[in-house]
Amino acid sequence: MTKDQPDIRYALVVPSSSVRAAERVPAHVRRLLRIDVYEVTHDNQVHQLTS
Repeated sequence: MTKDQPDIRYALVVPSSSVRAAERVPAHVRRLLRIDVYEVTHDNQVHQLTS
């Protein structure tokens, strides 16, 4: 995360069982770090979590 270019985004992909842990990082921190969080469900569906 050393690039300071606003068009670069990072992703964290977690199983449904880990969503609560990922959401413990405050939304404003995830926005500042340009991190998007995605959930993978038990039936392999992928959903972006809202920040």
